[in-house]
Amino acid sequence: LSRSADAALGIERASSEGQRLGDVAGVALRWALGIPLAGMLARSLSGRRKAGAASRDGRPSRARVCVRSLEEEFGLPSKLAAMSNALKSLPNDRLRYQQLMALASKLPKMDPELKTPERKVPGCLSTVHVLASLQSDGTIKWQGDSDALISKGLVALLVNGLSDCTVEQICNVQPEFIKASGITASLTPGRNNGFFNMFKLMMQQARALSEAGASAAAAAAKGGAAAGDAAGSSEEAPVPAESKEWRLPELRIHNTMARAKEQLAPLKPGVVNMYVCGVTVYDLCHLGHARIMVFFDVVARYLGQRGYTVNYVRNVTDIDDKIIRRAAEGGESAEALARRMEVEMQKDAAALGCAKPTCEPRVSETMPEILSMVKSLEEGQHAYVGAAIESQGSGGLDVYFRVRSFSNYGRLSRCSLDGNQAGARVEIGGGKEAPEDFALWKAAKAGEPCWESPWGAGRPGWHIECSAMAKKHLGDTLDIHGGGPDLLFPHHENEIAQSEAANGKPYAKLWMHCAAVRSSTGDEKMSKSLGNFVTIRKALQSYAGEAIRFYFLSSQYRQPLLYSEEALAQAQERLLKLYTSLRGVPLPPLPVGGGSAADTEVAAPEAWQRFHEAMSNDFDTVSAIAALNELSRQLLQLRQAAEACSVASAAAADLVPRIAAQLRAMGGSLGVLQRDPEEVLRGGTAADQEFEARIDGLVAERTAARKAKDWTRADAAKAELTELGVVLEDGANGTTWRVGALVS
Repeated sequence: LSRSADAALGIERASSEGQRLGDVAGVALRWALGIPLAGMLARSLSGRRKAGAASRDGRPSRARVCVRSLEEEFGLPSKLAAMSNALKSLPNDRLRYQQLMALASKLPKMDPELKTPERKVPGCLSTVHVLASLQSDGTIKWQGDSDALISKGLVALLVNGLSDCTVEQICNVQPEFIKASGITASLTPGRNNGFFNMFKLMMQQARALSEAGASAAAAAAKGGAAAGDAAGSSEEAPVPAESKEWRLPELRIHNTMARAKEQLAPLKPGVVNMYVCGVTVYDLCHLGHARIMVFFDVVARYLGQRGYTVNYVRNVTDIDDKIIRRAAEGGESAEALARRMEVEMQKDAAALGCAKPTCEPRVSETMPEILSMVKSLEEGQHAYVGAAIESQGSGGLDVYFRVRSFSNYGRLSRCSLDGNQAGARVEIGGGKEAPEDFALWKAAKAGEPCWESPWGAGRPGWHIECSAMAKKHLGDTLDIHGGGPDLLFPHHENEIAQSEAANGKPYAKLWMHCAAVRSSTGDEKMSKSLGNFVTIRKALQSYAGEAIRFYFLSSQYRQPLLYSEEALAQAQERLLKLYTSLRGVPLPPLPVGGGSAADTEVAAPEAWQRFHEAMSNDFDTVSAIAALNELSRQLLQLRQAAEACSVASAAAADLVPRIAAQLRAMGGSLGVLQRDPEEVLRGGTAADQEFEARIDGLVAERTAARKAKDWTRADAAKAELTELGVVLEDGANGTTWRVGALVS
């Protein structure tokens, strides 16, 4: 509200000087929506001023005279007049209170040490403090606070409206303006008295500063203005409003190793190297895999939008005991099964809206690097050759990692070696020095895929593959290593041991683990081995991939997610509502590569700030989606204003496509809202012309029946539409329809 009022000052000056208003009105629009609806109201004021500056008959319009009378009758500074007029323009007290509460939420915190008895407002139902300090240019800067929300809104109104005014301007104000603006019409007598007492104290402080002079004022406000000056020189100094809105918050990520959030600090500035453990491709992927795919896709997207070059590597395990067994059961080769399932995995990832990683290396294509790392570990006494097992039949030998040779083993999982077996996934032979040692290379059995090595025919153990692929594509040290929680021990613990033993450098700076999806039947982790999973392919039969994606992002990634059809349906409905707010709005083409945060036009800075504060706080997609929902609500309100016959309609209509573009840009960080809203709401590409024509016909039939007051026929048409899965939305401009479920 206050920012819009600042812009309105420019409009007023331009109109009084007879200048063109187009450029100045643009300033007001750029500052709009700092608070919900406030920007729209300030633009309504702009429209009134514009009408007053150049009416058809050359005389000022009634709207302009009304605004001027507030200033002239009550002696208001232009900024406070603009804010009061915007509040007065609201149709009821409920909306006025909403704006006061929004103002209260933006009021900067007042230092508790400044809340002294002489700065406390007497006779208030709540505890209110105000403080004036003289600035170098002779104007007054105000601070204030209250422990009650409505009172705090009134404090914010005066603090914002009277800041940067001279003492003379402030003392000319008549507090009765608050009644003329409609704000206190239904307040209790106690709150009315409190407002006038607050205003009286502010006048006293302003006069005291005027009488004491600038030098005495500096001493008197040592705890206030001087504190503000000192804060300006400290590390926590607030940045100017304009730069603060465009500055992205510091990105902090929860590091599993530290069990705390840490600032992202890549080894190479501007470049993030991220490795995520991928899928063992022997069957269709389930929703547990899907959650990990979606989350790290969002991580890569958001890092890219922040300006980082992201090297995202996700491996494909295409040689494994499970692949070998499943291939034998199906009568095909392990390679053929792995390639077939890899294609299906890629289809599922694409359906979920996941972009392809920078690189997806296969284990079978990384054998030289695997053999080199195993050899290096053997030469460094971190690995040894196990005893030959005649029953294996290939003449090859197993190679094991000597776990106790790595002194830092267990620091990621906080697991003790006592009582644990470090490598238990692959079946290994005997001859180990200790039960916790795990296989780096496994001697081949008859009929199994194998590769030649210094230890005979064989294939790699489970853990060595990721260490070798990460080193090959990203180097010795990763910025981020991610995966599921079940991989923390033993897989990731073993990766650290073998990589750091081989390379002599830290393996990863940050460890991220996305929690599992739990089965609704037994509250167990979805797992192929337990047989309690829902495949992505099955879920896609009932829900669009974007809805499934939105469902995952509606929960905190480090918390287990209990699978629920009901919750998935609710997430789909919320996503449809976001698309509804974009429907019919002309949108610019999607930027190539998703664009960047710095390139996005910010029409609603508060929503933009909330969104990025959420995403910068360990990828808090729950709060980020809340910011999307709030901006969507504001967009719908603006669209209603644009359709109304009022002075605000033209300004609102100008802002609607810019707010919509910002909403879609914010959604792009999450990988949602990137499809054509009309296509989505009419059933996607799957909806044929015949279906749409039938729906349009039924909608027209219902509309005609309602006009003729034939309610029986109208209800019958609506019932048929409901059976077809269609949701009707009646509005001022007629009835529109959308499907009740998203279609990919």
